[in-house]
Amino acid sequence: MENIYFTSTTTFSIHKVIPLREPNVWPAENDFPGSRNFKPLLSNGFQLRLKLARKLVEEIAGALEYSEFVEKFKEAEFSSFYLKKYTERKAKDNISIYKTDSGYSMVSEDGQDLSIPSHIDTTITLLATYSNGGLQALYKDSWYEVPSVMGSLLMMSGSLIEELCDKKMPPLRHRVVDIKADRYSTPFFFNPSFHANISKSLSGLETDIGKKYETFGPWQVTQLHRDEPLLLHHQSLI
Repeated sequence: MENIYFTSTTTFSIHKVIPLREPNVWPAENDFPGSRNFKPLLSNGFQLRLKLARKLVEEIAGALEYSEFVEKFKEAEFSSFYLKKYTERKAKDNISIYKTDSGYSMVSEDGQDLSIPSHIDTTITLLATYSNGGLQALYKDSWYEVPSVMGSLLMMSGSLIEELCDKKMPPLRHRVVDIKADRYSTPFFFNPSFHANISKSLSGLETDIGKKYETFGPWQVTQLHRDEPLLLHHQSLI
């Protein structure tokens, strides 16, 4: 799998000294055909998704009468946009992708080769799969193909959203099956602000995450080191 990953231009640090991520690196104008338009195209895509995600958060907050929910996403400096290319893989190629303690398994219960293991996202995801198949969702213990519609965005909410909303927003367990051909997708992850309090739910109950982390940032850093170990500075857990 090949990844291009970028975020907002915000630079952030826990102690104002240790960088949590490196700046976005953009191609020069003549690096490849179309490279001049690469940055503005992706930047516009990022901003479009950011605006849509903020509107979705406002709608969720309004439906649940949970005004504090919007405030948790005020800065959203951990939000990120990926360009992903999945290539054909065999089962033996998946053995060492994730550490044994990560909680992920590239071995499916129904014997299919996977590009992405069964998992639940953490916050709010906006996903474009274009005309590529392979995305499957779990419903009542069965896997179903998610239709790929060109020009559309799929919204998924994750485990943290479920906790904050007192389980009124169920998360979606999903996976990507290897389609034995190049596959492209562009997920956008809309995350709370670094200092957003995630220890209490809508009704004031303590969240499972809140038992160890009061705010989003420190928890997200540990999650990224587990899920995407190459994205962060090696000292960002210090």
